[in-house]
Amino acid sequence: MKPCPQSNKHHWWIILSALMIALNPALGRAQAGNGSTTIHFRPDDAKAGDVIPFYHQGTYHVFYMRESNWGHIASEDLVNWRILPDAITKGQDSLGADGEGCWTGSIVEHQGLFYLFYTGKNSKDPKGDQKVMMATSKDLVRWVKAPQHTFYADGNIYWNKTMNGSIDDKLDYHHQAFRDPDVFWNEERSEWWMLLHATLTDGTAPAMGLYTSKDIINWKPSKPLLVYPAEISGDCPFIFPSKGKWFLNFADYHYLTADNLEGPYEETAKAFDCGDLRVPKIMWDGRRFILVGWILDYHGEVDSGKPNWGGTLCMPRELWTDSLGNEFQRPAQEILTHFQSIDVRRSEKFVTDQRIDIPADFMFHAQLKAKTPQTTLTVRFPQEVNHLDSGYHLKIDFQSREIELGSHYKSYRRICDFDPEGMVDVRIFMLGDVLECFINDAWAFTMRAYGKRNGDMSISIQDGAINISKYEVFKPTSL
Repeated sequence: MKPCPQSNKHHWWIILSALMIALNPALGRAQAGNGSTTIHFRPDDAKAGDVIPFYHQGTYHVFYMRESNWGHIASEDLVNWRILPDAITKGQDSLGADGEGCWTGSIVEHQGLFYLFYTGKNSKDPKGDQKVMMATSKDLVRWVKAPQHTFYADGNIYWNKTMNGSIDDKLDYHHQAFRDPDVFWNEERSEWWMLLHATLTDGTAPAMGLYTSKDIINWKPSKPLLVYPAEISGDCPFIFPSKGKWFLNFADYHYLTADNLEGPYEETAKAFDCGDLRVPKIMWDGRRFILVGWILDYHGEVDSGKPNWGGTLCMPRELWTDSLGNEFQRPAQEILTHFQSIDVRRSEKFVTDQRIDIPADFMFHAQLKAKTPQTTLTVRFPQEVNHLDSGYHLKIDFQSREIELGSHYKSYRRICDFDPEGMVDVRIFMLGDVLECFINDAWAFTMRAYGKRNGDMSISIQDGAINISKYEVFKPTSL
């Protein structure tokens, strides 16, 4: 899959949008309210939902679900974001194809024109609740819907309630789907492919639906790329090649791999994150994959609340892969340059405990090594002096290789295949109410953190000692 050639045309509307933002800077900045920073975008008047990242001519665009519409932000440095007009909004016809909302999809460029494919949502639509719809743009800012190119599930390969009847007794609503189109160019077959979260005609199982097109306008159904059990979410798919493998990502932060685009794909899904990150997707900027997703809110803005749909965008990250078909994450380099060092310590001694001063918003970076594989390390922050279990914690069990990020209310853990006898690199970001952690610039953890911000950081050791060759505390240069 190769990106199509991109137009060099200079668009006056982008210039006009920039002038509007210059005259009213409040339009173009991520706001510091509600626990967000310029690194973690969140709209003032809504939550940020499913993202559709797209890179073009030096600018990173992130389209995202904002209530029933597609919001739009853009940045040249992945830190400072300007708000652009909504790309598309739900239809005005209560019975229309997208009368209840414009759900997620994808964007591609072809012969100087940008094509936006999205899910039209309306349970009152007599032809079907979910369908594929399209809009076009010459500049990524002004979009024109093309309702004449809307299409519904065919009813022969993929389930369509109007044609095939109800399947409430077979699958829940989540899988009664025909949505989330991911469009890309299949170079080997010289045609466009579209993947969808779909369902077999008889309703017995969800499927990764496949449609093909020679002209990007007219689409025909093909047999599913794969059929999977209902336990797999399967929604919001996106697919990409890397290092001789094909990676099929979907849902929260899971993926399957195959040696060939057409499969077969592994039966067991793997995870490239752990925690509260939802529906992350990537964009290729010519040298790396940049990933963005949203971090879910909790009811009442407390850690003990119930999880809600939508929230704040995570920091932009680099998604990378190895030759074995594994996906990893690390912070985008632009994010690291947004921090200023305020404390650096070096030591060649093995220690059993340590206390470190930290500001309310910080990045902590340490390189450490366990004296024995039986060692367990716990980093707790912010910890109040008289409450040793307060705050949040990162635990590393060097023997089992299990790493856990959590608090009194919730914990997320995963096995990470690091060398227990080697140096371990730890980065912890706590900004506003977002907590993100990266181990060896590979294994990522994401968590919403509403708790108190008073206290220090403590490092405690069980069954051994730790050599902290270096640790450094940073503060963000601005919020």
